[in-house]
Amino acid sequence: MTDIKELLTEFNRYAYGQSLHTAFTDRLDWMLLPFKRYEAADEQRKALETYQSHPKVEHLVKLITLIGDLSEGFRDPLGELFMQAISNGHNGQFSTPTPIADMMAMMQMGDVSDGRRINDPACGSGRMLLAAAKLNRSSLLYGADLDITCCKMSLFNMLLNSLTGEIAHMNTLSNRFYRGFKIDNVLVDGFHMPYYTEFTEPELSYIWLRPLKVQEVKPKFDKPFEPIRSVQAITGVQGSLFLAIAPGFSHL
Repeated sequence: MTDIKELLTEFNRYAYGQSLHTAFTDRLDWMLLPFKRYEAADEQRKALETYQSHPKVEHLVKLITLIGDLSEGFRDPLGELFMQAISNGHNGQFSTPTPIADMMAMMQMGDVSDGRRINDPACGSGRMLLAAAKLNRSSLLYGADLDITCCKMSLFNMLLNSLTGEIAHMNTLSNRFYRGFKIDNVLVDGFHMPYYTEFTEPELSYIWLRPLKVQEVKPKFDKPFEPIRSVQAITGVQGSLFLAIAPGFSHL
């Protein structure tokens, strides 16, 4: 049975001659390449030729196979590999333990209907989205993260499990949008083939918050308000209100 140690060993072989972080991000890009949707057949053919010409294509295929085996049951071997080999908790990057993610999903979601939208504004490697998929894989899953590497891990996890939704590379707090990935699948010869499309227009994102349209209200007056000041002392009827409230006012 494949375990995380075998994946770590194979990754170290793949990363030989370069830094672990560079090897990890490079490998992510190569793993995502076959899933990208191309508008023209010629573009798809060139992408396939590029993939096949990778100098370490055998190690790359072995890594994808190991990750696929370890991902059975909506598990997250990518996030585990990232924590153990790359981040080591750097910048506080610890993935939520799978049992905790499962518990949180059950507490927050309960019975999930098909097509319900689930959003994780700081998705990391996508564990909370995978936990939601365990309850109903027909949910629409949305995730966002400031770290592009985390976004690509979530994207690959969703593609690997044929899930549907969107991953956005953005700052959730400031609402600054960088790029997004829409994930869907198409039925080919009885098999669900997942794919993704990349975009940079924030208006195409479901997660990005649209600016509020504030209707301009014009004042009903043309000139600024200027109070009328009287130069006369308060006497007679004008002062009766003050006398009624404070009889001793006249002695002040």
